[in-house]
Amino acid sequence: MELDLKASTSEEETLTDHYVILETLGKGTFAEVKLAYHLHTEVEVAIKALQNGTKNDVSIKTEIDLLKMLNHPHIIKLFHVINTKEYTYMVMEHAARGDLVSHVERVGSLPEEQAQDMFAQVVCAVEYCHENGIAHRDIKLDNILLDGKGNIKLCDFGLATRVTPGQGTKGFCGTLEYCAPELFFEAEYDAKAVDIWSMGVVLYAMVTASFPFKSKTYTEMKEEMLDPKYHLPYSLSESLADIVVQLFTVEPELRPKISGIRQHQWLKAKEEFNTITPSREALSNNPNPSVVVAMWNMGYDPKDISACLREKKIQ
Repeated sequence: MELDLKASTSEEETLTDHYVILETLGKGTFAEVKLAYHLHTEVEVAIKALQNGTKNDVSIKTEIDLLKMLNHPHIIKLFHVINTKEYTYMVMEHAARGDLVSHVERVGSLPEEQAQDMFAQVVCAVEYCHENGIAHRDIKLDNILLDGKGNIKLCDFGLATRVTPGQGTKGFCGTLEYCAPELFFEAEYDAKAVDIWSMGVVLYAMVTASFPFKSKTYTEMKEEMLDPKYHLPYSLSESLADIVVQLFTVEPELRPKISGIRQHQWLKAKEEFNTITPSREALSNNPNPSVVVAMWNMGYDPKDISACLREKKIQ
């Protein structure tokens, strides 16, 4: 898919008047991600362009609705949505170091201390989602981005769902290598428990640079999930091996909740858990470009606006 970003409507003029497209970061069948520069804040952003009128329309709406609500330092931020006849443009925080799958492919298995730091941030992001009644349902290395400082940003909420205590979720979804056993057996499941299993695959891949379950087709993976077995390298510390085993608890009702994972000895000492207490209403560390544009149109200096928003000051 090749995008034409020339202005043809007022909404597209918003895009072309306020953003300079720098390069393409990635392409898919119905979507393309561009690196762009926001003229008034001098901030680099990622613009995700999604083609309208496809089978993905529902997931696009889901992702937008949820990202508008969520505000957490380890969840990718949505700054602005621009709708045109052909495309929906999501202007998002740019994670300069790319996704975690590319990082692991490039460097191999991560040192345990580095994996511990990153996984603690994943736990923080997922805990925040679960506390707000949201299950991600597609947690994987590809959907964990790294910002310029190496901090993680959970992204891609297109398959996420709101969950109610005591009420199950239906429908197979996610990525095969990360899917929990219960997803293969056509019954209602606990979507939060599915997230926990997927986090186990993420952690295993981070510290081994491989997947625990090797099947390549749905049928083969379903068979493997009847009695899932995986290899734990001797190089893993005892506490790391233990948290992996807990994450891969086959019975979903016995699988630990996210709060239990947070309390595991492998993670318990991490300061990360004591320093992040955001609320949905908390102000983003990055200024919202649409807010800045509106204030700029009223005569304020863009640099002053950006500084005030970042420092939570009003002049």
